[in-house]
Amino acid sequence: MSGAQGSGDNLTPADELSYMLDSSGVNAARIKMPTDNSVGFREAFNCQKKKPVCGLCGHIVSFITMFILIAGITGMVGQELARVALAQGHQVRGLSRNSHKLDPAIASKIDKFVTCRDYFDTASFAEAVEGVDAVISALPPVASIIGAGQLALLLEAEKAGVKVFHAASWNFDWTKLNMGDHETYDAYLSFKRLAELSSALKPIYGFVGAILEYSFINCKRDSRPALINTATQSLVYFGTGNEQLSFISVNDLSKFTLAAISDPLILERGIYYTESFRCTMIELADMYGKARGTEITTQRLGGKADLEAMLAGARTMISPLEVNKYIDLAYGVAMLRGVGLADPSDCERWAGIVTPTGFSQWLQENPDA
Repeated sequence: MSGAQGSGDNLTPADELSYMLDSSGVNAARIKMPTDNSVGFREAFNCQKKKPVCGLCGHIVSFITMFILIAGITGMVGQELARVALAQGHQVRGLSRNSHKLDPAIASKIDKFVTCRDYFDTASFAEAVEGVDAVISALPPVASIIGAGQLALLLEAEKAGVKVFHAASWNFDWTKLNMGDHETYDAYLSFKRLAELSSALKPIYGFVGAILEYSFINCKRDSRPALINTATQSLVYFGTGNEQLSFISVNDLSKFTLAAISDPLILERGIYYTESFRCTMIELADMYGKARGTEITTQRLGGKADLEAMLAGARTMISPLEVNKYIDLAYGVAMLRGVGLADPSDCERWAGIVTPTGFSQWLQENPDA
């Protein structure tokens, strides 16, 4: 490879990567690399800078910094995204409704906090997106917000010249579902189609399976059951018990997200898949019991057809406006259809910068789970 463009230096590939102009015409910073003549590198687009990628295995091998707006920064995902982004040296701006919900340690380090009246406040959106390299939408999973609110944010980002927009996702792979299969995911499918019809700014989406922090802790705040019932030391399931599900910690999710928004392949593809680990429900109960020094009993409640019948019955009796009363049945059906299992290929792609968290480690770090 040649030396850096216009640098006037005669540099070898083992010393430094050559760099190129990105779409905005800004020269990339020169990046020092370890000497390894056996490994080839290629350039990767990243807003106003470049990041080196192994030409043989495709692993991202170093970080660059960006100016990132995190919309929904006070939420479970938003706060961890901010912590990780700041730790990596990124400049962060926050957008949300209530600044007092933001960890003071984060609030003291961000560029600024833009308060929105609600998630349809386009004036606040316009202020928040001004001058940033990327927007990460960590908006709450409310149908109107994910659909209409997020579309308004996308359009304001496009007007401001933002080139990277990570849409709220971090779900089961709802692209494998049809409208009507899952009420929560209907909103995400609607946003995706509306974005395609409304904006030249192409969002990216991450599919990760189930988020551990929600599945074991935060779900209780929404009056939904945790995967493990700690009061009865039990786990119930449908299916054979051998169906696998991907799980991810919010910390791993954040690291993968930050890798994705500067990866040219992901920006082009629009979708990535990651996980911390995968297991069956029976294996999950066993691992939990060993980590906590107890025995978790498992109970099979029925097969896939039984669960589908329960979901159909719930839909006839309960309004979709009260979807939280039955949505866990829809998640169960989706899992049994295999849409909760993430393709781990992108984990391998970013193996050089993200070491996935195991379940035992996560339980040690989260004693209240």
